[in-house]
Parts: sequence; C-alpha cells; structure tokens
Amino acid sequence: MADFQGDVTVTADGVDYPAAAELHSWAEDSAEETAAERAVDIADGLTDWNGSIDVTGGEGAAWKVMEAEDRRLVMPDGRVAPFVVNRRFFGTGVLLITGSAEPPF
Repeated sequence: MADFQGDVTVTADGVDYPAAAELHSWAEDSAEETAAERAVDIADGLTDWNGSIDVTGGEGAAWKVMEAEDRRLVMPDGRVAPFVVNRRFFGTGVLLITGSAEPPF
C-alpha cells in the first residue's frame, strides 16, 4: 500500500528521540473482497502498518523507548501515530514496531 523510509522522531513518555525508520502499510485484504470493497476499507482506515526504527541514541535510547508507557512516532510532516515494540536487537538501537492506529504515512 505505502512505504516510508527516512528520519522520524520517536516520542516516549514525553521525551523525543531522533530515529531512522523503514515502514510499510497495507490494507486488510480478503480474496473475496472486490477492489471497491478494499477501497472502502482503506478509506475507513482499516489498514495495518509496521517496520523498524533505528533510534539514534543506540541501545540505551532504544531501551527507554521500549520501556515507555506512551510511544508515538512523529513523521517529518507532523503526523503522529502510536505503536508497540515487537522486538529489539541487542547491542543496537533497532526496534521492530507495529502501529496501533492508522498509518501516519
């Protein structure tokens, strides 16, 4: 559906962390759905998104993002969306994330 690759800001419990993101979104799909029905799903916000973020501060900053109660991804144009962390890569700032709202890109 859509892809984004570039710089973002991650806000974790009110603290901003610069990060690089690689994100992907797609509409819910069913083999039985027509193209028109899929278009309605997209318009209704029935999309999923996920990807990875590489928090500039490295492992320490990524750990703070992971432990935060409130996590938000802020796009360069100001759009914002909450997300959950699915996995982290030890020794790096890389986190695999899944959006918990409409894609912000």
